[in-house]
Amino acid sequence: MTATSHALTGAFIATVIRQPILAISLSFLSHFICDALPHLGIKMKFGDRAMKWWLAIDGTLVVFFAVSLIMLNVENPVLLAVCGFAAMSPDLFWLYHGLKGRSPESYGPFTRFHAAIQKYESVPGLAVDVIWSLSAFLLIVKLQ
Repeated sequence: MTATSHALTGAFIATVIRQPILAISLSFLSHFICDALPHLGIKMKFGDRAMKWWLAIDGTLVVFFAVSLIMLNVENPVLLAVCGFAAMSPDLFWLYHGLKGRSPESYGPFTRFHAAIQKYESVPGLAVDVIWSLSAFLLIVKLQ
């Protein structure tokens, strides 16, 4: 899923589960559940122009939703932010491997597992990401 979807999932978990340790742990685990669902998948080469554009757009959306939640005076915005980051954090392994120039053959067991669960990536999966993200955002606002 996109960073936006992961971050909003983590923020939603923090809205429902108000115990920080449990909320952060569940947010981290949610990453893998979300990645096992159909979602946006575009094959891009690490560091190419398309990837940079995509990361800029996705990052801007994360900031937009975070600022929107803060402006809406959500309860405990720090916990929502930490859980949002925890939900996105497993994707940092892709950054690590990309910066090191590693090929999939050199991935460790964690990254191989992470890659294997993403069977349902596709361009039409963007619809799932958009619906998921908007639903999570609206539920966070409603439950505040």
